[in-house]
Amino acid sequence: MPRSAVSLFLGLALLAPAACGGTAPQESAPKVATSTAAGACEAKTEGACKAACDGGNAACCERLGDLVMQDRDRGPSRVRAASEALGKACSGGRARGCQKLSRLMLYGFSGALDADPVQAATLARRACDGGDPAGCGDLGRMLLHGIGADVDEQRGAPLLARACDEGDGASCDVLGTALIFGLAVTPDQERALELFVKAAQTSEKGCAAGDPRACLSLGKALVLGRGARREQPRAAALFQRACMAGLADGCNWLSVAYTYGLGVPIDAPRARALAQQSCEEGSPHGCGTLGTLLAYGVGGARDPDEGAAVARRACDADPSACIHLASAYDKGAGVPEDAQKAASLYRRACAAGDVQSCMAFGLVMVRGEGIATDKQGGYAIVSAACDARSPDACTVLGKLIQKGTTAAPDPTRALALFLESCEAGAPMGCEQAGISYAEGKGAARDDARAAELFRRACDSQQESACLELGVFRAEGRGGPRDEAASTALLQKACEAKIDIGCTLVAAKPADRAALHAKHRTKVDECNALIDVINVGVEDLNKAPGPDATTDPTGARALGSMADVMDRVAQQAAGVRLTVPELVQFNADYRGMAVAVAKAARAMAKAADAQDAAAITAAQADLDKAVKQEDPLVDAINAFCQEKQ
Repeated sequence: MPRSAVSLFLGLALLAPAACGGTAPQESAPKVATSTAAGACEAKTEGACKAACDGGNAACCERLGDLVMQDRDRGPSRVRAASEALGKACSGGRARGCQKLSRLMLYGFSGALDADPVQAATLARRACDGGDPAGCGDLGRMLLHGIGADVDEQRGAPLLARACDEGDGASCDVLGTALIFGLAVTPDQERALELFVKAAQTSEKGCAAGDPRACLSLGKALVLGRGARREQPRAAALFQRACMAGLADGCNWLSVAYTYGLGVPIDAPRARALAQQSCEEGSPHGCGTLGTLLAYGVGGARDPDEGAAVARRACDADPSACIHLASAYDKGAGVPEDAQKAASLYRRACAAGDVQSCMAFGLVMVRGEGIATDKQGGYAIVSAACDARSPDACTVLGKLIQKGTTAAPDPTRALALFLESCEAGAPMGCEQAGISYAEGKGAARDDARAAELFRRACDSQQESACLELGVFRAEGRGGPRDEAASTALLQKACEAKIDIGCTLVAAKPADRAALHAKHRTKVDECNALIDVINVGVEDLNKAPGPDATTDPTGARALGSMADVMDRVAQQAAGVRLTVPELVQFNADYRGMAVAVAKAARAMAKAADAQDAAAITAAQADLDKAVKQEDPLVDAINAFCQEKQ
């Protein structure tokens, strides 16, 4: 069924504990750390730190681990030295050394270390017992989401709260997200927003003190405007700093920044290289980002099969990274299209605290794709994701408000959400704002502004916006007519597998606007008719069936069926259609619904009268009417999905 395209790529979601890779010690786990600080380290160079570490200075062992991890020229071999140094720091009483070693072991490091989440959880527990807030936060998240340990919601949330209170900004953010969506805690939006502010403030202090993990958390707050004023150039600089410090998640966020131009110029090849680096250094989110870049050919060759394989590895490593695999199943990119699997994976990633996945899961609930339709519940989840400052979620929320999903349409509020998400870096928001200005929805028509918004979205890899701009260039809307530019833009959409783009490329420039308008009308009217049909099917599924005790003849159940089908016929009659084929499909479907309702009522009446002959006749009429439905629905779907 044709639906409005929704980008699920922008990875501005929950910050997982940063993973920078490492190798496991060959001996058993270090003894319990007893303090955060065990002496001080005055050494500045790697050589001096090693000498002091060998002499028993645990603080210098921790610093040595940090310095070694930053030396990427040494490749995976640096992980052995770093893990050995951090192991000594942990055994020597440095709780933060235990926490850093835990992160190394949580996801592993390509070519040097197999992931060991169980050992990582043990080390995080030891760091927490030794008084390290970040260790408590990491352990809390693992317990909350069942990573390396059994799910223990009663312990996970309090550990996150403790870590947040003790100055770990990342833990404040994780707990705030849990409160927004009610993940293992009672939902509390007001408290969540307070925690986002606290996350930004404490991360600011930690970053100033030289903690790269805090810099990464602060960067996320600044790029999203979550708990702090949006400062994307500064955020990109912080991601760069975290990446250079050896945090693989920092490299992933820097990849996202270069993909969408968040505080830095768009640079697709660099974005792909950073995602590759992040993945190799152990970040599931880096692997997920790489999988999406491979699937769509961003920054290099398109390879959906390899993209899906990489996305699967990310999902297996951390449930909060499952959004990329879910998107692959949603679109059939490298794996068979499977709406149920996609919905299940979105749900899983949302439950693990990924804001983008919550937005996606809410949307499939609204649409009923692979899951029972729940418009109110889905709308609430999407709205919460927007409150958590997901730019894509605010765009999707705007679409739901514009459509009138749960209340009267409000195009003005929708446009405000589109513009907000556009400024936050969501290309989809720029495109939808452009469409609003082009159609005069929520504001006066403004072709020049629409064209600029389409350009911004197109430049950020939103190929459907390239199509819109291509049609504008063919018409001379919002700027001079430029047939060559129109063809180039439409070709870009065609290469992104947008079928109407290919149709428009082949058409005469003078005919492109009319063909595009015809296509959009068909899509809108198909969706309107299909929505009515799907709601009718859901209502039938909810209708009570025969009950031998309260409805021995089945007459009441038949009456309920008749009521639903009459309602479907009435709702279908209210759908405004202009496409001739859809007008006929609608008439045929209404006729079928009325026939089913009539036969069901006749059968109910005959059952109450215990008239066997009348029951048989009504059953035959009902069977005949019902048999029309599947072929008719198949024909509607085939027409709505056919290429133009």
